[in-house]
Amino acid sequence: MNLARHSITPTESVHIFNAQFDADCQIFTASTPVGFAVYQAWPLTLLRKRGTFLDIGDLFTGGTLAAVVPSHTSSLLFLLGGGPSPLYPPNKVILWDDATRVEVAELEFRERVCGLACRRGWLAVALRRRVVVFEVRDTVVRRAEYDTCDNPRGILAMAPAAYATLLAIPGRQMGHVQLLHLPPCVPPNPFGPPPSGPPSKPPPPPLKHPVSMIAAHESALTTLSLPPSGRFLATTSSRGTLVRIWDTTSGKLLREFRRGADTAEIYGVAFRFDEKEVGIVWSDKGTVHLFSLVSSGASNQQSSLSPLTPFLPLPKYFDSEWSYAQYRIPTQASHISLST
Repeated sequence: MNLARHSITPTESVHIFNAQFDADCQIFTASTPVGFAVYQAWPLTLLRKRGTFLDIGDLFTGGTLAAVVPSHTSSLLFLLGGGPSPLYPPNKVILWDDATRVEVAELEFRERVCGLACRRGWLAVALRRRVVVFEVRDTVVRRAEYDTCDNPRGILAMAPAAYATLLAIPGRQMGHVQLLHLPPCVPPNPFGPPPSGPPSKPPPPPLKHPVSMIAAHESALTTLSLPPSGRFLATTSSRGTLVRIWDTTSGKLLREFRRGADTAEIYGVAFRFDEKEVGIVWSDKGTVHLFSLVSSGASNQQSSLSPLTPFLPLPKYFDSEWSYAQYRIPTQASHISLST
């Protein structure tokens, strides 16, 4: 039997402007040209879906969102207008209660909002050359403002674990990082019966006064990442070849991981929740790299010449640690042809 040649074209793909996890990594949001959705991370479950155009039947007036940032597994979302037809002006942050579908507050600035970071009860807003910090309770109160170098990406990071205090933002000088300490993050209210053991207590204060500045890179920063506790800081620069891990108390460089030898645009870095790995380093090369932070388990790759670096003046490249695993994101085929 002979069949004519057929061409199967995939269904129209959904364009995602932005995806954001909450501080506990239990839920995440995805903003699209027609609205946003909230998902449970595991098992993957669609919790709710909201349209931003009148013909979908929701309460929005019509437009697109650049980011939808969830706040600690609550119904509170921080909305930022953007995309081809912004739902809100780009100089505003909207606090949206998704349970009641009501805008509970609006923060307006004199310039475009570049980035957001939040933890339980606090919100940090990155503008082009400053970061503004708000306490979010029954009301929203402006608590502090810090100057930075030029920060068009709006990079910043907050440590969200109970009793954590750290906020990391770009310094006033290119490649530098400011380490700021907010009031300790309050632990979540327990659900169900009270725990049998004693309640958790805040960690003891550090023996030494923590550093407030790290000279992380010579070129411009592209990402800042903190684990929940805020013990470590991961930084990358516009060169896109290295990921540096810092001790946030002493400011000491702990590890230096190599993504590759050629320049790349690194989009993001994430720690595994137990802080044993720099779980994800993804870039415009279409690869995801995994690095280990502990001696047990998987080992990072190193050059065969690495043992000689203490004895020979070899370039630093040969002493690099490479990812122990990587994943290449597949490119989508434009069509599939079937023929006999």
